[in-house]
Amino acid sequence: MARTHAMHRRWLATLFGSIIIGAMFAWLPRPAAAADLRQGTDVTVARTETVNDDIYAGAGTISIEGTVNGNVVAGGGTVTVSGNVTRDVIVGGGTINVTGHVGGSIIAAGGTLTLNGPVAHDIVVTGGMIDIGSGATIGRDLVVAGGTATVSAPIARRVQMSSGSLTLRNRVGGDVRGRVDHLKLDGAQIGGNLDYTSDNPVELVNGARVAGTTTRHTPLDSRGPGNGFLNWLRELIGIFALGLILIFLFPGISTRAIDTLRAQPWLSLGIGAAILIIPPIVALIVFIVGVLIGGWWLGVLLIPIWILVLAIGYVVSGFLVGRLLFARLGWAGYHDALALLGGLVVLTLVGLLPVLGGFVGLAALVFGAGALALVVSRRTGMRAAAG
Repeated sequence: MARTHAMHRRWLATLFGSIIIGAMFAWLPRPAAAADLRQGTDVTVARTETVNDDIYAGAGTISIEGTVNGNVVAGGGTVTVSGNVTRDVIVGGGTINVTGHVGGSIIAAGGTLTLNGPVAHDIVVTGGMIDIGSGATIGRDLVVAGGTATVSAPIARRVQMSSGSLTLRNRVGGDVRGRVDHLKLDGAQIGGNLDYTSDNPVELVNGARVAGTTTRHTPLDSRGPGNGFLNWLRELIGIFALGLILIFLFPGISTRAIDTLRAQPWLSLGIGAAILIIPPIVALIVFIVGVLIGGWWLGVLLIPIWILVLAIGYVVSGFLVGRLLFARLGWAGYHDALALLGGLVVLTLVGLLPVLGGFVGLAALVFGAGALALVVSRRTGMRAAAG
């Protein structure tokens, strides 16, 4: 009986690992195995250096000063891109600065982000403080989610927003849509419609103008004290149940993920940011191509897998918060389930705070998912080497 149970656990662990690896790496091109992989305390591409390949970097400090004829995928404490990147820049970090020319799109998640260079395609950015300066140009769309964002760059097409505070100071070729607490148009010229959800009316100053229609939606506040508590409790119970499955069926994975998150937080952040942003894009592409040539269901399947990986990442972060909290209180001899519950209570309560709560929740998802992916990929690599 015990042997059968162990076999079931090994089979589930293998399946679980395969799902995560598939969700994480389905988007990578085949030549990625030959990409330029760099990690350590500091990673630098010197101003005189030209890299004719994609760069994947994880370090405390990352500086791309030279030319990269490919993509840059990086995660670190501080990430600076001042050189020329011919394709996409996908970065996650505490502080992100991009001032160089980007021939594709920028996809970035971090605490403080400063973007001040020409971008040929889209900017998709989320963070606590976002500043897109007047030295930047956005060739297509802007998707922005964060606490406070200021955009002084011209935007060729549309803006999709989900922010606490957003200020637009330049021309927008198309529509501006989304949810925002405070929206300010400071001299901005909106070529299309303004359609937004907010408790506060838009502020127009310095000759700001909307060429199309302006429509404001007021959010329905159905979160009375009773409903708010019940919603919080349901969320806590659901994520706690997922956490119990993780620590009881896969105790080794959960513990190693916590150790990895503590030892390599910035590498975890970079990989987690890639997991957060890229799979939905790939799922959409796979679905569209699948409708034409077959296999559309693969794109549909990728979305719930992606959501599951992010949810488990949140659990990993909650587990770590609980352990750190109990260590600070001097508690010992507790069961992992109690640490998990304590950490999740803290995270979900913080998640109720306006703006900050959303940012903390997003950070928990990204850090935890990145650490989990690192653990599973290493275990898979070790098994492949042993086999």
